Amino acid sequence: MCGLAGMVGACDAALVASMTAALRHRGPDGDGVHLEPDVGLGHRRLAILDLAGGAQPMVDASGDLVIVYNGEIYNFAALRAELLAAGVPLRTRGDTEVLLELWRREGPAALQRLRGMFAFALWDRRTRELHLVRDRLGQKPLYYSQVAGGVLLFASEPKALLKSPAVDRSLDLAALDGYLELYYVPPPRSIFAGVKQLPPGHRLTWREGQVTISRWWDCEPRPPDPRLSSVEAWAEAVAPTLAEAIELHTVSDVPVGAFLSGGLDSSTIVAALANRGTALQTFCVGYGPEGASYEERHHAREVARHFGLSHHELELKIDILDDLAAMVAGFDEPFGSWTALLAYHLSRFARQRVTVALAGDGGDEVFGGYPRYRGLRISEHLGRVPPSAIALAGRALRVLGEPTTALSLRRWGRQFLDSLALPPGERYAAWVGKGSESARDRPYARETARRIAEVRAPNFIAEAFDRPVLGDLVARAWYADIHGFLPENVLRCTDRMSMAHGLEVRVPFCDHVLLEQMAAAPSSMRVTALASKRVLREIAGEWLPPTVLKRKKLGFSAPFGAWLKAAEARIVSDWLHPDVIKRRGLFDVNGVARIVGEHRRGTRDHALRIWSLIVLEQWQRMYSD
Repeated sequence: MCGLAGMVGACDAALVASMTAALRHRGPDGDGVHLEPDVGLGHRRLAILDLAGGAQPMVDASGDLVIVYNGEIYNFAALRAELLAAGVPLRTRGDTEVLLELWRREGPAALQRLRGMFAFALWDRRTRELHLVRDRLGQKPLYYSQVAGGVLLFASEPKALLKSPAVDRSLDLAALDGYLELYYVPPPRSIFAGVKQLPPGHRLTWREGQVTISRWWDCEPRPPDPRLSSVEAWAEAVAPTLAEAIELHTVSDVPVGAFLSGGLDSSTIVAALANRGTALQTFCVGYGPEGASYEERHHAREVARHFGLSHHELELKIDILDDLAAMVAGFDEPFGSWTALLAYHLSRFARQRVTVALAGDGGDEVFGGYPRYRGLRISEHLGRVPPSAIALAGRALRVLGEPTTALSLRRWGRQFLDSLALPPGERYAAWVGKGSESARDRPYARETARRIAEVRAPNFIAEAFDRPVLGDLVARAWYADIHGFLPENVLRCTDRMSMAHGLEVRVPFCDHVLLEQMAAAPSSMRVTALASKRVLREIAGEWLPPTVLKRKKLGFSAPFGAWLKAAEARIVSDWLHPDVIKRRGLFDVNGVARIVGEHRRGTRDHALRIWSLIVLEQWQRMYSD
């Protein structure tokens, strides 16, 4: 796990050094640079494998290839053995040299053989090409900027690219609109006009100043295996793949721990390792009396006690504004999900004892845990109800008035019925993009609205939802989530907030072999109108105490509403003060005041919208002012 930076088409040694230094938090254990007349590669290392021999940049034995690499190839031991059996001499014990030698022998086809998370830059002296590659699900980030003269700059995080005065750091309005829709900036844009994200599962090639980008991995829904016709049969087929993925994710020469909430996903990972006798430290966060309804520590404690694990708990009571600058600095972009605060503190806590931690990210996407999947199953049934009856029910809910909380069943029911009138892709995008409930909740100033209308990007989620050629609505939502919500919200948050503390977080549920196997599972194996994660629950039933399987889904939650209310006076007097809004010029002063006023009076729950605006203002102070 590391940070990488560099340039091609020119080489400015001082700039490469400055870019590399900006990523020290990602790699506190060492650094290195490789300089040639037209290329510079920089690397910051977090030592996980081959502590003595894995320094980068690394040159292959032929001297033709040079690499800087961030990530882990979990099946590198098997690939290494294969190379040694073929007579390839290897000088190191880690995965970087394995990746180099595979590329030398197979070129880009080698990517299909890698089982892991990675982003890397590889300079090929033979062809004078630079290859930038990002893993299938975008677990590891990679940004780039094309500047004058055909020069390409690249880095793990935008902060390194911004060391160059040639990079346009002005606000990308289409990216801003995406952020207010989804609470993250969807690729290939970033919030900076001159910086792009390489999308997950893509490869960029630079040659003689020209850039080409291509997708090297995808995972559309597949025809079901006719031999597997029951949940039990699917569980029997998937369980070995899941167990293998979890075991592979423990490869390390440094201590490994795990995040443990006591929920199904994290408990399944912990159980798989504990049942194999793996020594493991586990970590959980709680909130005390003010967050009693969000407490999971007693559940995590029960699982840890059941398996005899060394368990550590963090009680979190924070001032959300105190951590705002550090959180924004970790992303370099606005990121509007407040779960980033939890990930930031939990990662810092775990890093005191371990360098690697396993997490349950991806379990909801891969196995079907989100309530919205069940909503899609229900909407399929409602598709047979006459539209006039649905419209009548919607009008009846509206007559009852505006409920006071976003979690109200009446509010949810009204929005659900209204969404049925939308095409399926737009309907799902509206459910995922919580910020899109109403155009009124994106209170642009008139000029901002006009300019955004000219550059507005296509609907990122709806496009992904409509892309598969096979599958029902749940299968299409699954595909949209593994290309949208999972990499851009969940995994982006995990990477930035953990690497802010030099902690490597690994996510076994995102193993691509497991993903591709589940791509052929019928939607009924994931969810019904009344049940979720059916295959995973069947597998975990053999590994976990029954109480874990019966737990109600809570998610990574906290008393954010109480924290936001405690900071309300400072928010209104500073971050969202009318003078601040007017000076920025992006939003309508009265529109922002309406949102804040509705929230304070309790007539609407705008907590996430307000938080997203606060984060955006903090980003502007740090990167625009």
